[in-house]
Amino acid sequence: MHNSRRAFLQSAGAIGIASMAGCSSIVDGGGSGDSITIGSKQFAEQEILGHMAIAALRENTDLTVNDETGLGGTSQCFNALKNDEIDCYWTYTGTLWHQILGKSNVIPDGEQIYSESKSAAEEEWGLTLTEPTGADASWTIVARPDWASEHGIETISDFASYVNDGNTDMTFVSYTEYAEREDGLPALIEDYGIEQSAWDEVKLRKVGYGGLNYQILNDGQAVATSGWQTQPQIYKYDLRILDDDKGHFSKYWIVPMIQQDAIDSNPAVKETLDEVAPSVTTEKMQQMALEASEEDKDPASIARDHLSSEGLI
Repeated sequence: MHNSRRAFLQSAGAIGIASMAGCSSIVDGGGSGDSITIGSKQFAEQEILGHMAIAALRENTDLTVNDETGLGGTSQCFNALKNDEIDCYWTYTGTLWHQILGKSNVIPDGEQIYSESKSAAEEEWGLTLTEPTGADASWTIVARPDWASEHGIETISDFASYVNDGNTDMTFVSYTEYAEREDGLPALIEDYGIEQSAWDEVKLRKVGYGGLNYQILNDGQAVATSGWQTQPQIYKYDLRILDDDKGHFSKYWIVPMIQQDAIDSNPAVKETLDEVAPSVTTEKMQQMALEASEEDKDPASIARDHLSSEGLI
């Protein structure tokens, strides 16, 4: 673990979350004994997951289920949960570990980061995690499949060796923020032993969030990009996820985070969420997010279609 990366995570983690306390725009509070309020972040993947919880709980419990999906970012959702304004939203183990708890150590093992972040959230705030999904939203490197097959590249170590062997006449795409932040691309290059002199010869194209990086790959203008595994464009363009064989990235399992009091008052809540979560795989999440972003389909409809196909409603 690099000192610079550790310092970044410590400074940008729990401090950033704490600074947002009290900034939620929610008017009504969280659930009472006979109601529950579900929130989500403000992008397609999260809104779909939020509506899965809403639909499943409405169908399988007697609770009044309030919809507060599309709240905003991590800070707003977490503080709404902590301040009893919502009862549950879906988080990511890596986000909980690094950004909310402010931990600097990378944990590439999914079971370990789930267990440790769950215990810490229970101890600090009385929040708990229910069963995780089968979806892995961890960061990685994504490559064009034709290029990766041609050069036998299946892992990030393979990619590093390819660059170190002098194969630098290529374009790599990265989100501008990821390319420049201390725990981003510079840390990845160092951890995987990519020689800086070789990397400097690679053409680095920086773009914003929104999917342009994947379009550039699909158009043949670049060979690889940084990204995370549930992004729908990976499914759309049938791109190849390179294996993080050195465990550089923490695991980002998607999992409901909920107030323990809500479970204690209504055990059926946990039973319901524990049935819903495992039905969501990385591939299914990619496909559902693609429906929302490319077909402009309503997240609530996507969520209900998934639950129905899985026999959960």
